[in-house]
Amino acid sequence: MTTADARLQRLLLAFPLMADEPRLSLEALAQRVGTDAATLSNDFACLDRDDAPAGFVDAIQLFVGESSVSMRSAHFKRPMRLTRPEVAALELGLGMLQQELPADERHLVNSVRIRLHDSAVRPVDTVLDRRQGGAVPYRATPTDLAVEPARDGELHALAVLQYAVETAQVVELTYQRADADDASVRRVHPYALVRANANIYLVAHCEQALTLRVFRLDRVAAASPVEERFTRPADFTVESVLRQGHVFVQEAPPPEWLVVRYSATVAPWIAERESGVRQPDGSLVVEYPLADEAWAVRHVLQYGPDAVIVGPERVRVQLQQLLHRLLDQLA
Repeated sequence: MTTADARLQRLLLAFPLMADEPRLSLEALAQRVGTDAATLSNDFACLDRDDAPAGFVDAIQLFVGESSVSMRSAHFKRPMRLTRPEVAALELGLGMLQQELPADERHLVNSVRIRLHDSAVRPVDTVLDRRQGGAVPYRATPTDLAVEPARDGELHALAVLQYAVETAQVVELTYQRADADDASVRRVHPYALVRANANIYLVAHCEQALTLRVFRLDRVAAASPVEERFTRPADFTVESVLRQGHVFVQEAPPPEWLVVRYSATVAPWIAERESGVRQPDGSLVVEYPLADEAWAVRHVLQYGPDAVIVGPERVRVQLQQLLHRLLDQLA
């Protein structure tokens, strides 16, 4: 199946070639892109449909002749500038990275954030600005978007675990499980640090459980290196602990599954990255191993009315209760 990402990649490869060599035949162009003529022709046809890649619908004219293909576009003739939402997204990522770096290295990211502002589309003054005496002068300083700093203990634990992963050093971990009243101490062999679901996870062999376990960094109360080394299994890969982009480690089949139905509106995009069952009405039903009920509620909330929890019932109730509390606060 052709994915939107693969189609966009082919188009981005084809456009510069067509602009530089307007006499290329469709077959020759497809060969240069790494596909066949029929696939590339279908990619071009998609530009006239509603599922066309954003930003290319009105800016590109394609001419497919008997012996050549060419294009006309003003889109590539003007300097590219980042929009304000794009700057906000990049600045958020850079701000998070800046908080994770040692203090003496943060200035490097800060300089990138300043250059990022210089490349952005300048905000225009509004009617209100003019009535108040003019728009506020634009300042190329990374202060538009603040990032909540990580706790000092969490940064220390991250540094210890990163070094332990690189040097295969045993670590004594003080960990607070979500379903436990008190933190427990255990010795672990750190294999990898993985970012997923807006969190950082440690994948490690736990000497207490004698198996592979996943630990969320924000639940690590303390991490202390032990003067002892371990040998990482030769067959270990980070991919082995990821399921559809989510960190999940469990030797036995999960005892319970979260079942979510996505509406026909978002189903095509969900199907790009999740395996599910398409329904006659165009919706998509996806199953996830239920290891964290709080994550399940957050995940469904981000899609608004386009995602519905089919089961388990208690997770549906948790979501309903949360929505009722939010409505009460707004009342």
